[in-house]
Amino acid sequence: MTITKYEKGMRNYMNETYDWDEEHKILEKITRCQRKWDYKKFEDDKIENKERHVEELLYVAQNTPSKQYESHFDLYYTWDRKVIQEISRYTWGNTHRRNPPSTWRNTQANASIYIIWVAKEPDTQLNCNADGSLKPNSHHERWINSYCSIGISLGLTMRAAVKMGYVTGPNKSHNDINGNDFWGKKLGILDDIDKGIKKVAYGLGVGYPNENRPRWEQDDTELLLGAGNGSRITLTGQEVHPRTRMKMRKALQVNIKGNENKTMLDPYGVKHIIPETADTKINSSVYKRNIKVTEIK
Repeated sequence: MTITKYEKGMRNYMNETYDWDEEHKILEKITRCQRKWDYKKFEDDKIENKERHVEELLYVAQNTPSKQYESHFDLYYTWDRKVIQEISRYTWGNTHRRNPPSTWRNTQANASIYIIWVAKEPDTQLNCNADGSLKPNSHHERWINSYCSIGISLGLTMRAAVKMGYVTGPNKSHNDINGNDFWGKKLGILDDIDKGIKKVAYGLGVGYPNENRPRWEQDDTELLLGAGNGSRITLTGQEVHPRTRMKMRKALQVNIKGNENKTMLDPYGVKHIIPETADTKINSSVYKRNIKVTEIK
């Protein structure tokens, strides 16, 4: 990580109250999305340690700052291995290729702990219009408040997890297959989603890394052909989603094991060459972000 121009003059002072190097290491860790997990290390940990860690992570997530201290989201979590294995199957959207389109699951969700942030309309109204009238909770600026609050909570929860010795992997892809409304039903919020007052926003995988493999490798070898992300996928040829009536995207699910380098057709007749390994693309080690810092004068 690039050392800022302020470091030389500040380091001696800051080290008295702020561990500069430690904070840089934490930032570096939370920018790297973990996709391969050491389940045994987590399972072998003492139960009281795991319980305490989960409780503390949830405390952090629940008690971070939010716009006017309103309740802009709810939290759902699990550290049950069977539950995580089930729900992580509905995380298609890790794009393998755009042309022809194909996608993997987001295996950061198949961690040892998984926390989900659900954006919602709060039960309070604390934003007003210029004339003093209250903005309805359905107003788009109210939803901006929700996602901003979730971002603060997610980031500080990631920081807390790293401080505990874990690594993290955030995930935005929570989708159904064949219009089965998996997430709404699993979380018990389908009616609220239908009413437009709740939205599954973000998830966070937490656990120990598999030290012997790169973080971008994954054990899930299933690939969807014909879809570049996980939005409204059908494996059965449906034309529209049974609840929303939105157009579906047809796909073919294949296991790359035993099919390496074969040519296969997706439901649209487009040819795909099956990859040899289930590697995912990485961005944090490849691209330099163009985030400018400008002093206001």
